[in-house]
Amino acid sequence: MENDTRKLERLVVFDCDIGTDDAWALALLLRGEQLSLASGRRYKLIAITCVQGNTDVVNGAQNALKILRLLERRDVPVFRGCANPIVTRTWLDISRFHGTDGLNDIGGYPDVSDLQEQLQQEHAVNAMYRLVCQYPKQVDFLLCGPLTNFASCINLYGDDFLDKIGGIFIMGGNIYGRGNIMKCAEFNFMMDPEAAHTTLERLKVPAVILPWEPSIDDDFNLSLDWRLDVLGSVDHPLVELLSRVERSMLVPRDIKHWINPDAALAAAYIFPKAMIAEQLDYHATVELAGVHTRGQMVLDHLRGRRVDAIHGKKSNVRIITHLNREPFRTIMSWTGFLPGVDITELCEQEQRNNL
Repeated sequence: MENDTRKLERLVVFDCDIGTDDAWALALLLRGEQLSLASGRRYKLIAITCVQGNTDVVNGAQNALKILRLLERRDVPVFRGCANPIVTRTWLDISRFHGTDGLNDIGGYPDVSDLQEQLQQEHAVNAMYRLVCQYPKQVDFLLCGPLTNFASCINLYGDDFLDKIGGIFIMGGNIYGRGNIMKCAEFNFMMDPEAAHTTLERLKVPAVILPWEPSIDDDFNLSLDWRLDVLGSVDHPLVELLSRVERSMLVPRDIKHWINPDAALAAAYIFPKAMIAEQLDYHATVELAGVHTRGQMVLDHLRGRRVDAIHGKKSNVRIITHLNREPFRTIMSWTGFLPGVDITELCEQEQRNNL
């Protein structure tokens, strides 16, 4: 019976560059495991792999341990991955939006000295390959940082890795040329354009991508007042820490909306029926040489789903173009322990969808 149950489970590797957006996504994935039976989407988080991005891999790994401490999880291993992009960076990200340590350097962090045994010596790239060999076609990858670790695994192991992976879910790129770190590039793709290009060119199954623009759509994002005054009122150490971080980051910048694409991707993974309003197939690639557009994701709008007769290219991505706001509010309220939140209806909706 145990083996039969195991076959039905999805196993998740969460690849991240932990700032508060990744932290909320990780919290949702950790809490969401208990919803597996109710929603019919059974999964288990088996690894957290850290990559350069919002902060370096050392800080990112420690931030992962902090979230594990606050949610009392001693069972999930953490792996440090690539400290640098595939190609030496020709520009510097001087924004430090998440501070130096990824949590805006606010201090007062939980003590994780006794969790250091969860920090593995094995490199994240090797762990990714080992896990798909151990559980072929069963491991789903949620990639919420630059794609350096994943692309490096492709470069190292090639088809032996690609033939064994399960689903690929990416937060990154853009569909209307709207950037958030450069004029036309989204942060995760711009932090390692070659890695994003390699990933999209080499995948054998379409990746589900949540780009930047749907996350900032006025019909989707939540107000910062709701985040800080309603969700932020919860008396829980996880919410208290992330509220301090986000208040220190967002209020001084006069930001009015709480934008969290990483958590939105995790919510769409667990609750696809409720979260995804529209999803379209495209062939996508990443611009590497543009003076103003390096790192931009480029969609083939001319052919859409059709195979390119000249180059033989078919759709390689499923782009989430619109998300539903109210289910996301409910999901994040539940993730943040807001009293009185009932997530039963969303679970039942997914259960019906999975029958």
